[in-house]
Amino acid sequence: MRRQWIHVFLAALTILGGLAPLTPAESAGLLTGKTICLDPGHGGADPGAYYAPLDLSEADINLDVAYRLAALLQAAGARVVMTRTGDQGLTEAERAAFCNRAQANILVSVHTNSFTDPAPNGVLTFYGKRSAAEDRRLAQALHDAMAPVLQANAPSPATFIDYGVRRYGAGVLRRSAMPAALLEPAFMSNPAEAALLATPITTAPGSGVFTAGCQADSYRRGQIAQSAYRGILAYFTGISKEARAIPTEPAT
Repeated sequence: MRRQWIHVFLAALTILGGLAPLTPAESAGLLTGKTICLDPGHGGADPGAYYAPLDLSEADINLDVAYRLAALLQAAGARVVMTRTGDQGLTEAERAAFCNRAQANILVSVHTNSFTDPAPNGVLTFYGKRSAAEDRRLAQALHDAMAPVLQANAPSPATFIDYGVRRYGAGVLRRSAMPAALLEPAFMSNPAEAALLATPITTAPGSGVFTAGCQADSYRRGQIAQSAYRGILAYFTGISKEARAIPTEPAT
């Protein structure tokens, strides 16, 4: 028992201090007994946002990030279920119902932002239920972990905006029986950001093979997955305000 307590304490210090990313040995078991539902947004007839110059679809980015996030969570002992594992189209009600049937502890919906003006870039996190403190706490833990890392590694950190945590009544969030949050980590409509987001980090959805190898988390999609993972660890360990992952330079 004492050894287990020391293990959790050291892991918590790593999350707090922005030290080197947790090794598999350090994170092993931290999420044992937790079921996490990941919802890669869009899919099927709904590709989400689209960046024509690079033929970049939001649905593809979301799925790629979700698979990397799933691998990190599973390595920490979590049971991970995903609302879609390929290019399927699902309604928001169907996504929430799937997570409810799985009796997940939390739901994290993965999206990528876009706007008509190509200039803006930044990170935004949503929760949906009007009176649910746990939803807000989950969203805040995720946001606190993602914002500093994604800003530090943005194409233009000085203009990368922290849009904070906001309420948004998306059906998948409102209909969930568990705490739920929706991630909008960056704007794929920003040309420089889109260029970073264009690099896949898995060879094929669900393959478990990472094109970037051990450097997957230095790629933009990998940074999103890694920082979201650190936010989930922060949520379950009760540490939300200072969750940090060490910033890494984007791959060139």
